[in-house]
Amino acid sequence: MRLTPCTALATGLLLFGVVMLGGVRADAADPCSMLTAVQAAAALGVPQAKASSGANRCIWTPTKYKRGAGETVTIILMDEKGFAAQRARLDVKPVAGIGDAAVQTTRIPVLSAKKGNVYFSVSVHGLPTDQAIAVEQSLAKQVIP
Repeated sequence: MRLTPCTALATGLLLFGVVMLGGVRADAADPCSMLTAVQAAAALGVPQAKASSGANRCIWTPTKYKRGAGETVTIILMDEKGFAAQRARLDVKPVAGIGDAAVQTTRIPVLSAKKGNVYFSVSVHGLPTDQAIAVEQSLAKQVIP
């Protein structure tokens, strides 16, 4: 059976959500404290960005200026199990120089990283794939050198 692009995308997003919404370590950082609004705005190429938080995530969106539809930077905290699941994906490549370990998914760009006992992912939406991957890696290096 062959998957259509929409079915494959929906399946990928569902799997990503299930993995990312797993338990978060109690000693993990507040995701909105991991980047500044200035860093997020620079990543999106806009003058200003605002953060909105959830239980284990922070999403930065442009303020006062919107270049296109849906530019966002998202950081999601995860646990060791979620990080292991990201590393086991078929569309993943290891990334050197970020924390203790980092991997980059290639179909729907998401960078997952760990440093000590803090596990997180960073994703950038609304940019071309190659640019999103580069920005995700740059932001992750700012979060955990």
